Amino acid sequence: MEIQVGDILIGKVNQVRPYALFLSFDNGAVGLLHISELSDQFIRDIESFGTVGDEIKVKVLSIDPNNGFLRVSYKAIPEKDRYSTHDANKKSIPAFDVADFKDIEEMLPTWIENTMKEIKGKKND
Repeated sequence: MEIQVGDILIGKVNQVRPYALFLSFDNGAVGLLHISELSDQFIRDIESFGTVGDEIKVKVLSIDPNNGFLRVSYKAIPEKDRYSTHDANKKSIPAFDVADFKDIEEMLPTWIENTMKEIKGKKND
């Protein structure tokens, strides 16, 4: 199988560095998934994206003509099509709707008022 720029592949993490994940592919190719190609958000800990043994779906950005080394991207894949065994191992976080916070919004003035009374009461003691 000849890999071309734009191909979508699943690579296995074989090395983790603070700046990148190194991946190996079924055909023997290897590649670098730089931290800047994981997300548009700041990444504090690259291991939150992948650890050795995880499989990650990536898009090929470039191929070094001298050695075939791949430069790949996770964020270049549409979010709905992304895949990582590391993601599958994470506990799901429930999604919140704005309506879920309606009670908090209604109660906040009362909580502030009660807290202020409590603070003023402690000052008078």
